[in-house]
Amino acid sequence: MRAILTIAKKEFTTAVRSITTYIIFAIFLIISGFFFSNTVFKIAQADLRMTFSVLHALMLFYIPAITMSSIAGETSHGTFELLATMPIRLSSIIWGKFLAALAQLKFVMLFTLTYLIIIMVLGTGIDYGAIIGGYIGLILAGCAYIAIGIFASSLPSNQVLAFILAAFISAIFFVIKYITALLPSSLTRLIEVFGFDYHLQSFFKGVIDIRDILFFAAVVLIFMLLAEFNLRTRNLMQER
Repeated sequence: MRAILTIAKKEFTTAVRSITTYIIFAIFLIISGFFFSNTVFKIAQADLRMTFSVLHALMLFYIPAITMSSIAGETSHGTFELLATMPIRLSSIIWGKFLAALAQLKFVMLFTLTYLIIIMVLGTGIDYGAIIGGYIGLILAGCAYIAIGIFASSLPSNQVLAFILAAFISAIFFVIKYITALLPSSLTRLIEVFGFDYHLQSFFKGVIDIRDILFFAAVVLIFMLLAEFNLRTRNLMQER
């Protein structure tokens, strides 16, 4: 556990010292702020459900951007091979990078609390349960997207390709809610449960269902194990 936290701290410190990180932060907050202002000031809706949906959509690009260099960047610079030879378990390296990306996600989400303060000042009858649930759901979905991003970053040594691949895989889970509208009703129930939006709706209503938590936990575990398996396979091939 100490190795995981050490790597996470190192990765997060490196990220916050990079100007690219703040550019990505700014783009994320500017776009989400634009949609929030439209919801509150034009539609006069004192809740964050619409904003949560926008934040979820922005994760399709934000999280691949912060995870694309987690492994692909080190592989392209030849530093991952050096890190892998150190007396540190490969799983510790991967989970350390996961926690570092999660810290970045929590950091940017912290700034979105400004939206909550605004509707607290201007709105009435605010459903705080739905807001708390919405943030919990977004963090859980963010964890799943981070795991996908790390897996995608473990495949190529090119960061741009890692970004594209992570965005593509993430988009599959995102667009399922639109695909089910085109399917027969007999298949809708079977397919929709794999969509992230399906599991987020309960959180956005303030309902925390253990089944939704287990779904996101399963996605995280599967993609993190796939990333570890891919890297172990690559190391074995290099040793031959």
